[in-house]
Amino acid sequence: MSRRAFVGAATGGAALSAAGGAAAQEEEEGTSTSSGGGGGTEEVVVGPGGSLVYEPDDLEITPGTTVNFVWDSDNHNIVVDSQPDGANWEGTPGSDTYDTGYEYSHTFETEGEYAYYCQPHLSAGMEASITVSADAGGGGAGRPTLPDSALTMGVTTIGVMASTLALAFFFLKYGGDYESVE
Repeated sequence: MSRRAFVGAATGGAALSAAGGAAAQEEEEGTSTSSGGGGGTEEVVVGPGGSLVYEPDDLEITPGTTVNFVWDSDNHNIVVDSQPDGANWEGTPGSDTYDTGYEYSHTFETEGEYAYYCQPHLSAGMEASITVSADAGGGGAGRPTLPDSALTMGVTTIGVMASTLALAFFFLKYGGDYESVE
């Protein structure tokens, strides 16, 4: 095998490997569920299966997280019972109740505890809380999260580095193709 053929094969393999890794990264980024304020998105089901509860009833999130409340049964609302100073959460609009399929979202920025309940079902114990804390989830002080595509990019990078080392070894061991053309 000539040096040119080897270089062409090694370069082509490295290029295909890098292109495959980049395509996988773009695909992963396109399916991301994270949104808004940097804290991601959480979901609370209102009245799951017709029961008089919020699920989960105690939620711990980081600042900037958007909570999406999704109604799974009829005649519920969200009334804010207490919240930290400086917070601006007002619960569902007006004093109306809402039915299955209704969705309501709020992004929680201020750290502290938020308590809320369903007005028509307070006597049945339909109440819950959200705690906003920088170290929510037990991850310590702001540990970064890696996207799913990090593994793909790591494997691709290692493959390209191995190809480069193999090419360097080949040139150091066997030298170049010094045929003279006359």
